[in-house]
Amino acid sequence: MTIFDICNLLGAGITTILGGMGLLAPNAASKFTGLQASNPSGFSEFRATYGGIFVALGIALLVVRQPILYQVIGIAWIAAAIGRIISVFMDNAKESRNFQAIVFEASIGGLLLIGNI
Repeated sequence: MTIFDICNLLGAGITTILGGMGLLAPNAASKFTGLQASNPSGFSEFRATYGGIFVALGIALLVVRQPILYQVIGIAWIAAAIGRIISVFMDNAKESRNFQAIVFEASIGGLLLIGNI
């Protein structure tokens, strides 16, 4: 197993675990993201968006194990970080949580891109 394989597995594992948290423990996902589900629709949103989508992406990475898939999902994580950077400037969202999330999202994207480009 190469260092690139380990990076791919870490990125896929983190994506899957975060999805599992959103799907099975939306209250924990709420605390992790700093967002709040205040009604049943809010919990559904956590389970669907932060849960189901991320579980499916992570499992797809673990099952398919193709460079193009690592690239696409890595780019999606990087795009999330870029969107957050834009928010820092356009929405004046200069909170430490946002800066931590930028580093976190870019790191996962980097794990999935390294060795697959």
